[in-house]
Amino acid sequence: MSLDAIGIVSNNLEKSVQFYKIFGVDLVEAGGPDHLEGKTKSGVRIMVDSVELIKKINPSWVEPTGSGMILCFKQESAKDVNALFATVIDAGFHSIKEPWDAFWGQRYSSVQDPDGNQIDIFATL
Repeated sequence: MSLDAIGIVSNNLEKSVQFYKIFGVDLVEAGGPDHLEGKTKSGVRIMVDSVELIKKINPSWVEPTGSGMILCFKQESAKDVNALFATVIDAGFHSIKEPWDAFWGQRYSSVQDPDGNQIDIFATL
């Protein structure tokens, strides 16, 4: 058994494509215009579905408030954390926490994807 994919529900597929491309995930249509997929460098698939598709699959689905899961993208160096964070912010997406040297020995920062999900960027110091 292995983790194969993570599903994300999106109110704006175009913005999600733009956001996750910054992280090296090229989301492409897979089985219809409301379902996109791409792979991370480590091989885990990211699947992004439109709200409309999710409501067809599960009519009682309601949009959550807050984020119960956080996606974490490991970088090669602290410098890479800073650069990726800057790229995300320069592309018009939102910061949660600017890069900092965490007490557990990592350079760490947090941003939001277009749907408000927390995405962490980190590297070992």
